[in-house]
Amino acid sequence: MNMFRNYYFIKKFETKNIDKLDKKTIIIYRNYSSKIVNEELILKIKKYCKNKKIKFYLSNNIKLAIKLDLDGAYIPSFNKNTKHLA
Repeated sequence: MNMFRNYYFIKKFETKNIDKLDKKTIIIYRNYSSKIVNEELILKIKKYCKNKKIKFYLSNNIKLAIKLDLDGAYIPSFNKNTKHLA
């Protein structure tokens, strides 16, 4: 079974860091300091990850992850509200 083992959390897009990761890594974008979601940036990261054959998840926003056709969404354990479920 080919399971992903490494998770790499990012809050900004830096290709030099992504280039060092292997294909078993899942990148999770979580920018908790910004209230505005930059869809253009997320799509740019998605495209870069796809070219590198690395999975890309979005933190705390299932609807946007589905809308942008990302590989998945990540809901951290500290998130006790259900806003992301509606």
